[in-house]
This record gives sequence, structure tokens and C-alpha cells, in this order.
Amino acid sequence: MNEIKLEYDTHVSVVHYESLDSRSFKSFSKPKWSKLINKLSVPIEANYKYARGVAVYGDIKNGANDHGEIIKKHRNDVNVVYRDVIVLDYDEINDLKQLHEAISSALSNVAWFWHTSFSHTTEQARIRLYIPLNERISADDYRKYTKVLANKIGHKVDEGSYQPSRCFALPVIQKGHIFIKRVNDCPIIDVDMLEQWSKEFEQSNGSPNIKGYTRRDSAYWRDIAFGVSEGERNSTLASITGYLLRRYVDPNLVYGLVSAWASVCKPAINQSEVNNTFKSILKKDSKSS
Repeated sequence: MNEIKLEYDTHVSVVHYESLDSRSFKSFSKPKWSKLINKLSVPIEANYKYARGVAVYGDIKNGANDHGEIIKKHRNDVNVVYRDVIVLDYDEINDLKQLHEAISSALSNVAWFWHTSFSHTTEQARIRLYIPLNERISADDYRKYTKVLANKIGHKVDEGSYQPSRCFALPVIQKGHIFIKRVNDCPIIDVDMLEQWSKEFEQSNGSPNIKGYTRRDSAYWRDIAFGVSEGERNSTLASITGYLLRRYVDPNLVYGLVSAWASVCKPAINQSEVNNTFKSILKKDSKSS
């Protein structure tokens, strides 16, 4: 396969995990953006989505378990040191050509790369979009700028993409499936530009300009009410906690409810992780109220 060569390049950070387990740290590297997208451009063939492991594009600090033992690069939102690549998943695509044109138009003058993801088919397109940044950003800014970019592009995005510690499977394709990729070789986006877009977004009352955007309905809450599997646990825990706090449920009751919910997930979420997530969201909720 031909190597992708870029005129515009930068260094990025990659925390590689063996699996979805937040404690399965494998390696940390700081490759060039060009090297990363060349790696992402060559999928392996397997029937298991996570056959190559998963990655967070930034850095994660060490954590500790309930016994005080160090967990190397323990992946959760509280432990995010910084992010330097924004990643957006598009799983509900009505027209891939239309989405590509929207990305190309909204981000015409900055670097980006996308590839089709594991469940992509001709009938139901799915892609993952990567946008490298010219400087590192905090977890809070990551939440803000992912939403700003999603709004700028204007197509429905997987809301899990907004989570700072969200990990993403390295490219794997099923036998017989196609793999598509596109790259835009332009200057690395300036974080100051994202901040300007954020201010414009706020001035327009923060109304999402996203096609197909819908609030989570009762069917969503019904489906996750009795726990979720490993790949969805952390983001769903954060969703439930934030949902209850925004509706002014007493924090003590929220803490008890999410702790009980976490215990029925498969596997159960470690209580220390529940505590970290709860404290982080409670702190953010208190500031905004």
C-alpha cells in the first residue's frame, strides 16, 4: 500500500490499551501525525472489533485501586492529562458522500483524516474522523470543542465522542467488507480558531445545527436501566449521573443510584471509578448552576 506523505505534519500522542478494560495499558507513544494516519490506513482482517486493541489520542495519568496499588494510565475522564487529536464517530449516516462533502466544506483549510469503521457496510455507512490540534487541550476543552466541531460539520455524531477518555478501536475489517479512507493535507487546526467557533456557537444560543439530532428518549433510558456491557459502561455512567443531577435529584440519592447501577453492569464498574466520575460531574454541575 502506498505511503501517505504530508506537507503539513505535527506530533500527536497515543495511549494504546490491549482491550476496553480501562486498566489494560499497553504502550504510550508520540508519533508524527503522518505516521499515525499511515498506521490507521492499514486495517487488519478479523471478526473481533477490538482485535488490535484501543487507543486514546492524548495522555492519561496513573490511577490507583481501592488498595492504593498503582494502575498504569488508568483510563477515565478524571485521569485525562490532555488530548491533542479530536475524534468523532459517525454511526448513523444517511449519505456518506454528503457527510464527506460537509466535512470537506467545514474543515477545508485544516488537517483531518477519516476511515470507515468495523461495522461499515455499503447500506449503513460508519466512519471515524480524526482532527489533530496544534496544541494540547484539557478534558473540559475537549468536551467543548468536540461539540463545536460536530455542530460545524452539521451531521449527527455519536455523543460518546464528547467523552475525553473515550477510547477507539484501531482499524479492523470483517472479511469481505470494504475499507475507505480520506485525508486532507492542510495546516493543523489552531486551537484559537476552535475557541472562536465556540464563542460564535454560544452567541447563537448553543443550538445544535446537527441533522438528525434528537434528545435521548425513553427507549434509550429503558435499554440501559439495568446495566450495560464493558464497552459502554463509563460513558453511560456519566450520562446517567449528569441526567439525574440536571434534574435536581439530591446528590446523595444520585450517588446511591449510580453506585447500584454500576454494580449490575457486566462486568461491574469498580467503586473507585464510580466515585471519580460522580465527583467530576457533580463539580462541573455545581459550577454551571
